[in-house]
Amino acid sequence: MKNFMIIWFLTINAFGFSKNFNNKTTLNEGDKTEVFLTSFVKDDQLFLNIPDQILEKPMMFVRHDQSFDYKYLQVVWSLSKDKILLKVPRIQSKAGTIIPLENSPSLQENILAVFPIDKKSNSWKSNCINITNLILKEEIQWTPSFSEIIVPKLSFIQDVKNLNNEVIIKSNRGLVRNNSKVSVPVYFGFYALPPVMEARRFDYRMGFFNEEKSSISYDTKNSIASITRWRLEKKYKNKDVSVPINPITFVISPKIPKKWRPYVKLGIEEWLPAFESAGFKNALVVKEVETLNNWDNHSLNNSIVRWGNNRNVRGSESNKASTISELVDLRSGEILKSDILIRTSYQSLADGYFIRCAPLDKRALEYPFPDDLMGELIQSLVAHEAGHAFGIMDNNYGEYSYPFEKMRDKAWLENMGHTPSIMTYARHNNIVQPEDSIPPSLLIQKVGPTDFYNIQWAYTSFPNVSSSHEKEIELERIIRLQDSITWYRYNSSQNEIIGPASTNEVVEDNDPVKSTKMALKNLKRVIELLPKVNADQKDNARLERLYEESLDLWYHHMRHVVSLIGGYDIHHKSISQGGSIYTPIALELQEEAIDFLISSAFSPPKWLVNPEFASKINYSTYPDKILEYQQKLLLELLRSQRMKRFEQMEKTKGYEGVSKKYISRFQLGLFKELYDKVIVVDPRKQEIQSTYIDKLIWIISEDRVNFNSNKKMHTYTDYSRGIFMSQLMSLKKNIEKKLKKNKGEVSVGHWKLCLNKLKKVL
Repeated sequence: MKNFMIIWFLTINAFGFSKNFNNKTTLNEGDKTEVFLTSFVKDDQLFLNIPDQILEKPMMFVRHDQSFDYKYLQVVWSLSKDKILLKVPRIQSKAGTIIPLENSPSLQENILAVFPIDKKSNSWKSNCINITNLILKEEIQWTPSFSEIIVPKLSFIQDVKNLNNEVIIKSNRGLVRNNSKVSVPVYFGFYALPPVMEARRFDYRMGFFNEEKSSISYDTKNSIASITRWRLEKKYKNKDVSVPINPITFVISPKIPKKWRPYVKLGIEEWLPAFESAGFKNALVVKEVETLNNWDNHSLNNSIVRWGNNRNVRGSESNKASTISELVDLRSGEILKSDILIRTSYQSLADGYFIRCAPLDKRALEYPFPDDLMGELIQSLVAHEAGHAFGIMDNNYGEYSYPFEKMRDKAWLENMGHTPSIMTYARHNNIVQPEDSIPPSLLIQKVGPTDFYNIQWAYTSFPNVSSSHEKEIELERIIRLQDSITWYRYNSSQNEIIGPASTNEVVEDNDPVKSTKMALKNLKRVIELLPKVNADQKDNARLERLYEESLDLWYHHMRHVVSLIGGYDIHHKSISQGGSIYTPIALELQEEAIDFLISSAFSPPKWLVNPEFASKINYSTYPDKILEYQQKLLLELLRSQRMKRFEQMEKTKGYEGVSKKYISRFQLGLFKELYDKVIVVDPRKQEIQSTYIDKLIWIISEDRVNFNSNKKMHTYTDYSRGIFMSQLMSLKKNIEKKLKKNKGEVSVGHWKLCLNKLKKVL
């Protein structure tokens, strides 16, 4: 990790960086240093004192429960004669736009509630109101939106806590859940916003969340928005690398078992070198505490690494729902708080590693895993979620760029890892072979060079730059590093998988076919190991589960190869930059991918479809998971989006007529039994061939539904339909020839069924 840090620090030069993180420790009631709201409970009623100085000042109104899923609104208190109004205004963003109200964007502001001033409890220069009904009865339209049915009779105020910049309210809220009435602890809070931070503009070429997340497009355009990031400021502004005035601080929940806490800490600290490359030394602090009182646990001043509540609960064995929950200042994108929620089960972590790396790591044969291996997997998981806590999205970073041959090279793996970013879904390295003697620690996904790059772009400050225009030039210079360093490139695959840089669940190097062949060698070894890791069990549940997950991994590898076909290499850029954003994958690579899929996906090996233990766990061909995956792959290969990409490719020199060439080559391979001396077609292959015919018949028979170009993603063009019609006509002739030559062959019934389908449409 030290070598890694030095390499990327020198490559990018440490541009400097700035953050002003509010001190994340709560204060006792007597330590108040600023004027803020105060609250008290009297006769089961909740009262709030609002000093005059607080009126019209923006603050956060927050709701969260035991899941720590934060809902919040930016609000202001206003005085109107003898009443206090709680309002949600539009927000003036530092990005230069106005963020509208989520549910009523046409409104200038929305009044959440009106409160009469309690004159009996009122004091000089302060306004006292009763907010009991707001907390217990009001159905507030939070951001993000959600709904709940309140049961007022089961709702009550428990306690309040006043801090120097926060009021915390603990209530029990009566709710209807799953048709049952329950009363659950729900916390509300009012949180003082700091002075507005300098924003960094959203750029679609970088993989950062925007301040509102749901309101803008993440397509290839730069919406007017700010990215989410922490406020970091250098203590010594004249130094290239300085400690921050206030570091980003996380508290490890005492609920996390002690044996895992060092790994949780290391997962967050994996990002320390990345922040140092952006100009910050010791930018991250991770605190361990033995106890966390109820108020600190729910304070918005503390970012906490939390442990899933459903762990070891029956039915949650396969939970994979780790995430973050954060509080963001919409004015600037400043992350005020970010909890890391570690909910993924031990079983999910272990299974994902086993099906990829069991042949490469002897520790994985001891199932459940030993603590050191499980700890490393937890560390990798925490490192990924920490990336979200710093503002980075899940997505595709630098994929289809690492050289295939380096995936088995120890020196490369030590410095660069097997994937450029911890934020990709590449998972662990299953390209390595046992004879490579790669240490198991290099198989697990870690913070990579693209993570350094992302942190540099988001957090580097420019103290010697005098104008915002010059700062934009510096930020653009960082982005343009993508021109020469391919693994810095980001792309989103929300709408469709455009190419091999946009797939998930596999190691995406620059040769998907070769890497898949290596991965399949390890997958074969995994399936051979399954009886061994199940030998001490009283049932076959573990074996069946791991076999199903192995099949799922096989499917993802096949999809990775599928992405080459009709695929593009992607490099997002502005029109002023040279070259294309989308470069078609070379035809020879696409043809290689088709041939590989014919031989490996549609005629899979016996070790996969019928392993030695199959007879011990199966009595029927139902359910047939492999056939399901094969049919999904077939439909993927015939998708309208893929055909439209082929049509676009035909405008590129050397790709003329590629649509017809593709379907012709694919059909020829899929129906190779027609041209060989094969008298028996495998039952699964019969299903695949019939599915192909059914799909093409459906396509050419599809009614024209609309003329709106933006709604035709899933509509096939007449050009493609004509190609499909031509291919079906050719297929019909070849089936008729086959039946004439081989009237008595075993699969004659299958061919006649296919022929009958074709005759109905042709």
